[in-house]
Amino acid sequence: MIALNAEPIIKARMQGLKPSEMIVISLVGSPGMGNHVVHARTDTAYDWRWVRGLDICLCIGLKNDWAPLLKEIALNRPEHLSVWNVPEKWGAKVYLIPTAEDIARPIHQWGYELDFLPWMDFQNKEFFNWN
Repeated sequence: MIALNAEPIIKARMQGLKPSEMIVISLVGSPGMGNHVVHARTDTAYDWRWVRGLDICLCIGLKNDWAPLLKEIALNRPEHLSVWNVPEKWGAKVYLIPTAEDIARPIHQWGYELDFLPWMDFQNKEFFNWN
């Protein structure tokens, strides 16, 4: 299944094109951003292969169980991955890292976990004022 509004990106990718702007994946309706917005739900399994190599920001709310979805997206290797909490107005850079147990295993057996680097106050303000 493809997330709502992802089809134009997929068609462009199939033609060898790559969006130059950040793609917003929203769990909270329309976050009011000028960038291309893809809408997703946490209770639906999607094909996220199209995010590979792209700049992605997942917009979340207070009631979303967003961590499993964020990991699914991260496993498909976007170039940059961030999360933005819309109601609380904070963001973080997201990294997919091996667990301590993974290091002793072959890479194809790694399970990975997410690590977050919270944005600084000025980054949160810039992002909020930008969109």
